[in-house]
Amino acid sequence: MKHIHYDSSMILTSDDVADAVIEYAAALAGGDRADTVDVPAVAEDGTMTTTKILIGPSSEIVIEDADEDELEVEDREFVARLRAAAKTFGHNEPIHADTRSDLTDAD
Repeated sequence: MKHIHYDSSMILTSDDVADAVIEYAAALAGGDRADTVDVPAVAEDGTMTTTKILIGPSSEIVIEDADEDELEVEDREFVARLRAAAKTFGHNEPIHADTRSDLTDAD
């Protein structure tokens, strides 16, 4: 599970959903576009909910690990839809600059 920090809110969701949201945010920023996204989440009482967020070029989104691993959200359709949407901006895969060895010593 991960927390998505967005504005003053903290959204508890699955690892895959959080990763898809931040990858989509990067794609939107690269395309100078914005979109609203209904993020599948876990409410404070443990029930499933949805949180709508606006993602755009100036969005400040932070993802961090959460302790609540037993509540894993499964939403493969959401993840697939966001990743497909990100590809429409010409990005077939996330860049992941912090883990790519081919980007070392790039001047």
